Amino acid sequence: MFADACQKAMNFTRPVAVSTRLYDGTLNTDIGSMIVINEDGWIITAGHIFDSFVKFQKDMKKMEEINEINASRVQNPNAPSSEIKMDKSMITNHSFWWGWDGVRINNVFVNREVDIAVGKLEQFNPTWVKDYPVFADPGHMRIGTSVCRGGYPFINIKPEFMEDKKAFRIPGIPAQKFFYPIEGIYSHYEEKGRSIDGSCNKNYIETSSIGLKGQSGGPIFDKEGRIYGMQVLTDHRPLGFHPTTELDGQKYIENQFINVGVGIHVSTIFEVLDSRHIKYQKEGDETGFRIVG
Repeated sequence: MFADACQKAMNFTRPVAVSTRLYDGTLNTDIGSMIVINEDGWIITAGHIFDSFVKFQKDMKKMEEINEINASRVQNPNAPSSEIKMDKSMITNHSFWWGWDGVRINNVFVNREVDIAVGKLEQFNPTWVKDYPVFADPGHMRIGTSVCRGGYPFINIKPEFMEDKKAFRIPGIPAQKFFYPIEGIYSHYEEKGRSIDGSCNKNYIETSSIGLKGQSGGPIFDKEGRIYGMQVLTDHRPLGFHPTTELDGQKYIENQFINVGVGIHVSTIFEVLDSRHIKYQKEGDETGFRIVG
């Protein structure tokens, strides 16, 4: 059912690699997803993709303050050290990889409350994307519609850090090979009011299928490839069942949950894009698609 739609989604959905190095030398690369909106290189992704970068900025400021304090202190040779120790979990180096080598992001806007981020890729070649996305008309979206989500879970990367260049090296990520879809149905629409900054409504789409780690920022789309929302989290809903199980002679109560995928509804995506005058393709009422912006 979704074979043709997935082929479309593979064109405009790309992986995002977030690499960090901690004070104790620990290296890590997490993978997320992004949707390339138009030929100008504008993208949307989950706001939490930037969480580690925000922490990195705070940690850099903390380390600078600690170094200044330590440098200003006079140490008595016979006294215990008064040096302030660095937290080993602080991030000392940070890097994004935006789907292609040599590409950077600029004009970034992050609304963490809504969990959406917008940015423009620099050094972007519009021919890299053969099919740009078409967003569904909210008026045509119906509960019970079969939908699919795509993104980049199950990618395990061991980064290297080049000390001389203060840069990360990661292996190539063949996006088409690692694109992973999961189907389900559009099961619920939820309105959570206006964002604190007043920029948009917090509208969400829920699906009967979960979102996997690595699919955050990826599209939720119908069998025609029209985007219904953008995956941001998996929610765990208690069912109210508490069966007991026995292990090694001990009885345990198990709480039963259902896991649902949650994405940002297209109506909220439209508000964010419109407020920044970013053009996008939207499903037409009668004659195909129209470009908004």
